[in-house]
Amino acid sequence: MRRAIPLALLAALMASVPLAVSAYREGPLPAMTGGFGEKTCHTCHFDNRLNDRLGSVRLEGVLPAYVPGREYTLTVIVHRAGIKRAGFELAVRFADGADKSHQAGTLRPADGRTQMAAAPGSSIQYIQHNKPGSDLAGPDEGRWTVLWAAPSPPAGRVIFTLAGNAANGDASALGDFIYTTSLTSHAGPR
Repeated sequence: MRRAIPLALLAALMASVPLAVSAYREGPLPAMTGGFGEKTCHTCHFDNRLNDRLGSVRLEGVLPAYVPGREYTLTVIVHRAGIKRAGFELAVRFADGADKSHQAGTLRPADGRTQMAAAPGSSIQYIQHNKPGSDLAGPDEGRWTVLWAAPSPPAGRVIFTLAGNAANGDASALGDFIYTTSLTSHAGPR
């Protein structure tokens, strides 16, 4: 048996869609990196396979060993042929030990294309694109620069968790491709 959706309910749902979509151009919800049990952007942008082989997300500048207290310049790159917009979210946590899953070091924007975000009740820092940052940096590529100050004193291995969105630019959650990756680094000598 088919059920009809009341017209008032349908109208209310449709009116809320543009607000939800525009929020993602301005940056994703916090805690969508896929790390430590988090969801990813694939939760909303679900119609294409996660980590489709024709695109990628990369994090450059993470060394195998970090120097405690040193600031590193990191580059996030989302690539896929034909994209019109792109976005990302990154977090850095301790990978093990007493501080496992806690914030590792400090993230901050390097320019006006990224912003910080926080999840309610969490001390984890998230850095992500903002609305101007969703514009492509070149053909088929979103690119952002962020800064990460390594933890001092060191507390062992850290894990960088990253989700990226290769978007078609149609102002909806459909037709986009979500990519995830993670990298680890351990404390090196001072």
